[in-house]
Formats: sequence, C-alpha cells, structure tokens
Amino acid sequence: MQSKIDETDSLKICIARLEVENAELRKKFAEIKARNAELKARIAKLEDNQTQNELIKNQMSVSHDKTDN
Repeated sequence: MQSKIDETDSLKICIARLEVENAELRKKFAEIKARNAELKARIAKLEDNQTQNELIKNQMSVSHDKTDN
C-alpha cells in the first residue's frame, strides 16, 4: 500500500514539474509569436520602402530621359 502512495506522490510531482515546464514553454511560444509579428511588420515596411524607392528611381529616370531629348 505504501508503494502505491509513493508512486502516486511521485506521479503528482512529475505532473507538477511538467505543468511548470509547459507554462514556461507557452510563455516562450507567445514571445516568439510576438517577435514573429514584429518582424513581419518590419519586412512589410521595408518592402514598401523598397517599392517607393523603385518608383522614385523610375520617375527620376523617365524625367531625366525627357530632359535629355
């Protein structure tokens, strides 16, 4: 009977440790998810900037071509 109690206590301790580890992993996952969202927003902003720069470059090229002719 005592071994059953020891086994039960041991399992409860193991479950408690796993719950703590699970909570830590969930927290890390949430942090990674938030960082991922930040990086996606930065990428979108950089892509927008690149598109704007290309448009300006093209406009300057067309304008320059018109003044050369």
